[in-house]
Amino acid sequence: MLTAYTALLFLTVVWGLTFPLVQMALRDVSPALFLTLRFLIAAAAMLIVFRKRVIPANRRYLAKGIVIGLFLWGGYIGQTTGLQFTAASRAGFLTGTLVPLTPLFAFLLFGERFSLRLWISVFIAFFGIFVMSQPSIGGFRLGDGLVLIGAACFALQIVYINRWSRKESLIALAWIQLVTSTVLSACSVPFMAIHFHPTFLVLETLLITAIFASALAVWVQMTYQPRLPAAATSVIFAMEPVFAGLAAWLFLAEIPPLPTLIGAVLIIFGMVLSSIKIERRGNT
Repeated sequence: MLTAYTALLFLTVVWGLTFPLVQMALRDVSPALFLTLRFLIAAAAMLIVFRKRVIPANRRYLAKGIVIGLFLWGGYIGQTTGLQFTAASRAGFLTGTLVPLTPLFAFLLFGERFSLRLWISVFIAFFGIFVMSQPSIGGFRLGDGLVLIGAACFALQIVYINRWSRKESLIALAWIQLVTSTVLSACSVPFMAIHFHPTFLVLETLLITAIFASALAVWVQMTYQPRLPAAATSVIFAMEPVFAGLAAWLFLAEIPPLPTLIGAVLIIFGMVLSSIKIERRGNT
């Protein structure tokens, strides 16, 4: 179990580090082109490693993988485009709202149990967004809205993975997601200003995000996430925005103003509250 905790925590560190790296790389490459190359490399890496296991067993897996891939693409196109218009630290905390959003969508779409505690956690998280959006620190920016749309797409991706995945189909579904995201990102390229300067930073960021934050991340989740309770996994993933904020401070010297810090604390509290499983005991 310690190995599973360590592996998933490592994953959140990798995801957190990508926020400032991608933001710096976007100075020399347009978002849609960056995502096209990222997903293409990740899909190729999975194809090389897993070979025949990436081919879906039947058409149902193909259709489901495409739908999930649509949400994966929506999450990353919102997050990556938003990073052009907002701070990396803010983007990290806003992306973290996927934790309370995930059970909310599960309730709305599939009628899964939605407790009062979860309603409270969702309210706290979005109150944190309101605090972060005060006019004194720039208000609610275009980038903030795009990142929030991305977070909603990530939450929908998680909901449908949990709904549709089967042990024997996980690798196929993961690969179809990456291929779908590659195609959709490529189709998005003509609709955005295209620029590409293959600097060392761009190439380095592409490899890190494709291999570690995409292909390896899928393998780690498939291998270790089932070994832990869902609540424990959610708490670990709630640390991603913390690492994103630390990375933004280290790499970009971003020192968030007080309202941003207060809003971030509220978002993290809402995420953790939504993740903690409360055991009820009867009288003994």
